[in-house]
Amino acid sequence: MATESTKITKAGADIPEKEREATTDPVQPEEPSLDEGVAENGADVGTHDAAHDTDPLDNPGSTTPTGSFAAGAVAVVSAGLGLCSLTGTPLSDMLRSRKELIGQIEASIGGGGDRIEAFYGTPWHTAALVNGIFALGAVVIGGVLLALHTGRTGTRPQVKAVALGGVLLGTIGLLIAGGMYLDLFASAPELPSSPPGN
Repeated sequence: MATESTKITKAGADIPEKEREATTDPVQPEEPSLDEGVAENGADVGTHDAAHDTDPLDNPGSTTPTGSFAAGAVAVVSAGLGLCSLTGTPLSDMLRSRKELIGQIEASIGGGGDRIEAFYGTPWHTAALVNGIFALGAVVIGGVLLALHTGRTGTRPQVKAVALGGVLLGTIGLLIAGGMYLDLFASAPELPSSPPGN
């Protein structure tokens, strides 16, 4: 009997030991592969870089490099037109010389009219008109560019600065051209009156 109880005790001790092994050593679940982890979570946390996922269309304030280059080019054009309105252009010089030549031809063939106006006034006013057109173009182009990029944070400050410079130069050019056309800076020369008796 002692032997059987011992066997029973051993057998009874064997059963809990197996149960303990089953509870202490559970079957480990299979680790998901890298592809499954990406599919479940939607993103790889370890290697995901959010900086590469930014879309310019999702952020209205950002501008593409092409847009920045185009805005910068337009700003330079505005500043160039404003500078040309102050210094003059070959076009204004050519038109002024043409008006002077026309005045000389008319005077040589005995055409009527004021010779001072033909030699001086008309060429002077023509140059002022051409310079005013360049100045107006600078103001319009620079003003439109500033209006389009005022609220945008993605626009480079250099673009806005150059566009503002074009507007200011164009405004000064308009004032100078208007003064030239209206003879505000210098009055038109006059022929001396002939002495009486001659």
